[in-house]
Amino acid sequence: MSGKNIDSLFHDGTLAAITFMTADAAFAIPLEQVLYIEKDVKRNLQVNELDEFNHEVITFQNNTVQLYDFNQLIGSENHQTLMNNLVAKLNEMEQQHRDWLDALESSLKNNTPFTKALDPNKCAFGMWYNQFETDIEELKEALLRFDEPHKKLHGLAETLLNLNQTDHDEAMKILNTERQTTLSELIHLFHLTKERALSSIRPIILFVERTGGKVTALRLDNINDIVTFNKKVFCRDDSADGIMRSKNDDFVVEGFLRDGNEAPLMLINCQPESKSESNQVA
Repeated sequence: MSGKNIDSLFHDGTLAAITFMTADAAFAIPLEQVLYIEKDVKRNLQVNELDEFNHEVITFQNNTVQLYDFNQLIGSENHQTLMNNLVAKLNEMEQQHRDWLDALESSLKNNTPFTKALDPNKCAFGMWYNQFETDIEELKEALLRFDEPHKKLHGLAETLLNLNQTDHDEAMKILNTERQTTLSELIHLFHLTKERALSSIRPIILFVERTGGKVTALRLDNINDIVTFNKKVFCRDDSADGIMRSKNDDFVVEGFLRDGNEAPLMLINCQPESKSESNQVA
């Protein structure tokens, strides 16, 4: 089977493609080049090659095929790594708020200066929270719920430090109540957010047919949709450099597709023409 140029990928001026995203960009693969899709259940074997395109192997229809992590092919960080890093960050910031309230309790008991952040926007979590963005709706919803209890917790310091000067017992009573309510709510939200981050890790294995009938598997972070594109929304990529150019015998970014007002998607051809075929056409 010879390779396909961009014109042969469109039929009657349209192209059906599977779309997916990485942390950095959006992509599309022609549906006609996709043989099978399955969840990644880690039934693959790691193969340690000596080049940057280390791959694993997986079985397909009783045959062994190469399995590439798509993020590694393009030099992007995969979603699982990003979410594991997020969970580690949330663990760290959860402990910081436990320590924050313990430090406030110590200041009240010992009548010593309280040196931790009073402003919720100035603590490590607050600064991170104000700039963190995600496209994962479940994660976004959980994070939005932090705002009120986080501000309430930080607001305790000045109130209780002032009250402690005149009524130590009442200040301690309020602190213990807030430990069981406001801090507990924050801890619950940290746990909820971590659960949602981990549950968003749902890698997919895409089996694609390459030039010559060879089958290769790609591990993707996700699959968004199957979309039919008109050729009018396609823009050819004529650059000599760029993503995946170092593996242009396997996969080629032919150009860009527009899907409404969304960011353009890079169209990947898994059956690119060889240089000799391209020269013959030229």
